Amino acid sequence: VGDGVNLKKWVLLGAANNYFGASRSIHGSASLARDFYDVLGVSNKASSDEIKKAFYGLAKKLHPDANKDDPDTQKKFQEVSMAYEVLKDEEKREQYDQVGHDIYLKQQSGDFGGDGGFHNPFEDIFRRGFDFYPQNIGGQDVQTFVELSFMEAVQGCTKTVTFETEVLCDTCGGTGAPPGTRPETCKRCKGSGVTHVQAGMIRMDVSCGACRGTGKIVKSFCKSCRGVKLSKGTKSIKLDIKAGIDNNETLKVFRSGGADPDGDRPGDLYVTIKVREDPVFRREGSHIHVDTVLSITQLVCFPGLCFETYNGISVELKGMAILGGTIQVPTLTGDVVLKVRPGTQQGQMVVLKNKGIKGKNSYTLGNQYVHFNVSIPVNLTKRQRELIQEFQKEEQDESSDKDKAASASG
Repeated sequence: VGDGVNLKKWVLLGAANNYFGASRSIHGSASLARDFYDVLGVSNKASSDEIKKAFYGLAKKLHPDANKDDPDTQKKFQEVSMAYEVLKDEEKREQYDQVGHDIYLKQQSGDFGGDGGFHNPFEDIFRRGFDFYPQNIGGQDVQTFVELSFMEAVQGCTKTVTFETEVLCDTCGGTGAPPGTRPETCKRCKGSGVTHVQAGMIRMDVSCGACRGTGKIVKSFCKSCRGVKLSKGTKSIKLDIKAGIDNNETLKVFRSGGADPDGDRPGDLYVTIKVREDPVFRREGSHIHVDTVLSITQLVCFPGLCFETYNGISVELKGMAILGGTIQVPTLTGDVVLKVRPGTQQGQMVVLKNKGIKGKNSYTLGNQYVHFNVSIPVNLTKRQRELIQEFQKEEQDESSDKDKAASASG
């Protein structure tokens, strides 16, 4: 008789917690990974009577008063109770059989929370930090990248960005219910998504455990998404990229990420910019750098421009490193003619003011820096060698005359 009374006490305790809206955890416990039929030791074809008989047999065997020396007894008893809670109810059992163990637990996570035991709802409320109202976390954020040419980044452009993410199920349109049907209004919260809990003078509104705060109940599930409301898909958006964006910058596009299964809060899209290197220009913040190669007798070319055109304009370089001259220098806005002073040396630089990139948060333009590199010829013709030797002789004679003049004065 004592065992029967204690068993009844535990069953009534579970019912009382249901009455007060207590939540029961189906996630966060390794033991709950077991199929509910296995927990009760019956087949998935078992009748209601067989399930009931199995439950009462296990409940009597596992109730804590009969196993005071076993600290795991209460958890085992709760596991059996949870399995019976689902399988005894025809509607819940049908849903469980339709979607399977794992998906059912995920879908019911709003109705089952905490540490795996029956507990007072107020304890759960305070543990969650006064999270009284349903919190729809929305769709998933998505990260992707887009590749730009150097000039696209400098001048700005519009790009189509295509990426994979979660989209609403095509079959059910994101309702989670079979085509031709719609979710029903939750009877517990009457569609508000909120239920009331009161103890004495304290009254609080909390997220409805029956519908997970959505206000809707899906009794049978879409076969395509199995009630999840989402499927993997592809989205494309037009992305306007402002002039001056730099490599590895990330743009945030609000509400363009994954679909929201329970509301109208899509995730955000984060697009990282990848800028390809340019054969002519190098970027440093808002400044631009260009290298020129000068031979002793003439300016040869800009790297990458000797064999092709830039923006449809052939670059022609004329002049002399020793004697000076002019060169045609490419800039972001077109070519400019630059005068090279006689005697230009290796590593010297010329600054072209306001020929760089406009800052993102200002109207100020950066500068363009033209770097001179002098190339020493390797293969000389007979005539070139004679001229250089003649130049060398004159240079030596000039140096000798200077030395003699210095000795005479000393």
